[in-house]
Amino acid sequence: MKNNLLKILALIVTLQFFSACEKNLELDPFTALDATAGFTTKQDVEAALLGCYSAVQSGNYYGLRMWAMGDVYTGTLTHTGTFPSFAQFANRNILANNAESNAIWNTVYIAINRANNVIASAPGVNDPSFNVNNAVAEARFLRAFHYFNLLSVFGGSPSGFNQGGVGIPIFTTPTLSAADAAPRPRVSEAETWTQILDDLNFALQNLNANNGIGRINTNVANAFKARVHLARGEWAEAEAAAAAVISQTRYALVPDFENIFRTKNSSETVWELQFDANNTNAIAFFYYPTAQGGRNEITSSNALRDLHEPGDLRLPVNVTITVPLNKTLKYTSVPGEDNVQIFRLAEMYLIRAEAAARLNKGEAALADLNIIRERAGLDPLELEDANEIVDAVLRERIIEFAHEGLRWFDVRRTGRLESIGLTQPFRALWPIPEREVDTSAGVITQNSGY
Repeated sequence: MKNNLLKILALIVTLQFFSACEKNLELDPFTALDATAGFTTKQDVEAALLGCYSAVQSGNYYGLRMWAMGDVYTGTLTHTGTFPSFAQFANRNILANNAESNAIWNTVYIAINRANNVIASAPGVNDPSFNVNNAVAEARFLRAFHYFNLLSVFGGSPSGFNQGGVGIPIFTTPTLSAADAAPRPRVSEAETWTQILDDLNFALQNLNANNGIGRINTNVANAFKARVHLARGEWAEAEAAAAAVISQTRYALVPDFENIFRTKNSSETVWELQFDANNTNAIAFFYYPTAQGGRNEITSSNALRDLHEPGDLRLPVNVTITVPLNKTLKYTSVPGEDNVQIFRLAEMYLIRAEAAARLNKGEAALADLNIIRERAGLDPLELEDANEIVDAVLRERIIEFAHEGLRWFDVRRTGRLESIGLTQPFRALWPIPEREVDTSAGVITQNSGY
């Protein structure tokens, strides 16, 4: 009970965007925060929305661990450091008390709680200049995004998604009391998808076409929709959503692959997390050797290097050939000012290519696939078999999105565990944090095999 109370306090403090410290815990404890004293003005909700985006930037989320752990797990990255918790991912032997997966789980649920507060508070703002539906749509998009990410690593089934697998606990109201924070049982995978799709569809119907740099808009929602339907094996829907983004004249592939990452918010960016000198991440720090200010915890793998065809212009970006050797040019700022790509136009081309191939539209699939290959300096492929085209698209995705965390998603959704040497099917799902299971008194069940 004491541990649960401390967790509630931490969530309450997070909602107010203060930093917790030990002396705060010595104060008389709160058990609830009056929502009416929270976000009551347009400015309050805007600040709360910024807090929602800040949660995504956490080092335990897209600021490093959410995507990096997946790349370590698939062998795209090699673990070269000393963290035993990273080694468990590299060895594909994650324990239920793993610090990295625990941090991901807790941080994403904090992000969900922030979104829930905006969703609950925004409709109460009485200001003609405030677009309530757009604000709620941003928060509901983010909530859908968070549940999708949790499901992608902790839920589903070893053979993929949308096949009657397991889901995750769902919270749709703010955590403002002990009762709100009480453990909730995992819903089914189908129920989790229902929540994701309900939030995403609301976002698509209510988002502005443009909410500013780094913010969610209708194009970001369509990009996410394409990824969701790809995960679910709904090829026509994935194809249509990807095409909706590609058709926007505001986006264009960047001719020089490296410049996607050296030029912030390029024409290829659909959604890019914003970092600067006052708002940093630790990504390059984890890549770079100590001689250059880093800790050398992760590095590009030889397996990734060897997947590149001769002449592939992406090779020196994905696997550096100069000092520091075997790193990446996607993240080069040890102080942590690199932006992070979440959705970019190249993914939409490859989603549309895969969906078209699975719908037996081989010519259209090859056209999109070869657009990406041409940018990489490679000859176009001429294939007729739909399965061969799908294999070619999946291979292209490994190289195109190295260091961006999409390979584990692809392994999961296609059930191709053997492609990374994973011989124990239950390890397709990461373990639910042991503490969450133990302190729930049986309410939260562990994934099978752990």
